[in-house]
Order: sequence, then C-alpha cells, then structure tokens
Amino acid sequence: MKSTVVSVARKLKFYQLVVLDQVLRSGSLVGAAQALNLTQPAVTKIIHEMESFLGADLLVRGNRGVSATELGSVVVRRAHAMLAELRGLVDEVHAYTSGMTGQVMVGTLAGVSALLLSQTLRLLKESEPGVLATVHVGHMTQLIPCLLSGELDIVIGRIPDDWSEHEYEPQLKVDVLYEERLCIVAGAEHPLHSNCRPIQLADLHPFPWILPPRSVLLRGTVDRMFNDLGLGPPTNVIESVAALTNYELMQDQQTIGFMPLQTYQQLEGGGKIKMFHLANPLSFGRIGCFYSSSRHLDPASKIFRECLSLASIKFDCTDITNVNG
Repeated sequence: MKSTVVSVARKLKFYQLVVLDQVLRSGSLVGAAQALNLTQPAVTKIIHEMESFLGADLLVRGNRGVSATELGSVVVRRAHAMLAELRGLVDEVHAYTSGMTGQVMVGTLAGVSALLLSQTLRLLKESEPGVLATVHVGHMTQLIPCLLSGELDIVIGRIPDDWSEHEYEPQLKVDVLYEERLCIVAGAEHPLHSNCRPIQLADLHPFPWILPPRSVLLRGTVDRMFNDLGLGPPTNVIESVAALTNYELMQDQQTIGFMPLQTYQQLEGGGKIKMFHLANPLSFGRIGCFYSSSRHLDPASKIFRECLSLASIKFDCTDITNVNG
C-alpha cells in the first residue's frame, strides 16, 4: 500500500526523527541515549519502529559506530529541514509569549569578516541578551548545504563571481555587506620590505608561499592573479587559511601569504608582520549574508541580520543591498 501524508503523519512520530538525527550526530546509540536522557534499549526500539514502518534499514552498524544507509540519509536530510522549522516555531512562540529569546545558527569563513562578526555579536547581546548565537566556521562548500538543509540560519561568506548563474542562486538570498580587500603579507623583516618602489607580484613569486586550499573560493582568484602575469602558481607552497598558523609561519622572514585586509589589521599590532605595498590593490570580492529564500527568518535570525547591517555601517562598509533585487 502506498504511503500518504496522512498515513505517515499517523505512524511516524516527530520525536523519532529527533532520535535518528541524534544517533547520527553522536555516531552511536549509546551517545544518542546519553544526549537525549534515554536508555540505549529505548533508542534502539525507536529506530526499529521507524525501520519497521519504512520497510528498510536506516542505520549501518560498524566497528566505528553507526552511519546512515541510503534511505537513512534521505530521511535525516528531510528531518533536518523539519527540525529547523520546529526550532523556528519554538523561537517565535517564545518571542511572542515572553520577549525575545531563541537561537541563531551562523556559518562563516575562517579569517573572513572576523571583526564584522564580533561587532555584530556585541550589538546582538546588547540589544537581545536572551538570544543564543552559535557560530560555525567552515568552507562555503560545507556551509551552504547546511544552510539549505536548515542546520544554519545565516552564512557570512564570499559571494561567488558567477552568483547570478550559480546552482544555489534560486534557493538563497544574499545581502552584499562589503567589498573585501586582499593584501600580501610576510614577516616584518622580510628582505623585500626594504624596497622603496611598489612591489610587483613577480618580485614575490620565487619565495615560499602560503595559499588557500583548492577547495576555497579565494584560491581561484589567487591562481588567476599568477596566471594573468604568465607566472603560474608558486611551487613552494603550504595550503592554509588558519590566520594564526600563517602568522607564525611568516616569522621565518621568507614565507609570504595572502590575507584579507581586515584580518591583517587585527594582527599587525604586534609588529611581527607587515604587508607589501603593491603597485595594484587586490580585491577579494564581495562578502555577503546568505539566507534561505524559501524559509522565513525567525525572530532571533532577523535581529541578528539587523545587527549585521548596523555593524557593517560602523565597519565603514558599503550599505547592505540585496543582490536578488
């Protein structure tokens, strides 16, 4: 017999989806039981009830814990969206009955918008101290799928140059926050800092470099810079976007790396790094605030977005405009 919305709603309980999601997050039935304050047999029974109703296994049990079967992946992906909506419902009810509370889940890139994000969070806690903000750091390839599934409410990151033709463009809205500037940095005693004339990229090419990993949008921009000059990418390379690690690597007074200008301004105070004065300034691209075009922002996310707008003005950024029109 073919399942219908009514039959599934009668048999499949929402709490079962919560349990399945927690099992996969924990990687074990024991871990899920502890997180949910249940016994392991109770968790096992709930999973067996779901599998019996759906007619197939949802989990694969192995030496390293449990993982989702193909059907389990389908169910938990849909569950993420429903759980996000439930969280939004809870937040809106709290906001209606007892003032602003709730949680906003924010994703951001490592080393991008760090100052802007910290100022936004300060404004948020000053205006609505009851709102819990949780920040996740990752690459856009990781953050955008989490945003689409409802695991994140907002993502702050670089807007791809081809955004108008991007596969995710119909599913997301983007507010432009500011144009990020990029600088090239080395230890304060690097020999080329003594040059009186502006530095060319060709002057820096032979030195050891720290470049973004190939999975990061910035890497494409960096590679094009070298290729446009007929240089090809450097051959002595470490791939990293960890700002503090890169800072220490540059203390050999030879290694060179790219840094967002705002990150450099936060780190230069110690006097141990210095940026090169280039003949032509480098643009990192537009930094934006991404959110779902199909889900309404809950009250906590809305107030976070408002604080982000205010912070961008204090940050001496361009005023927020919507690239979706």
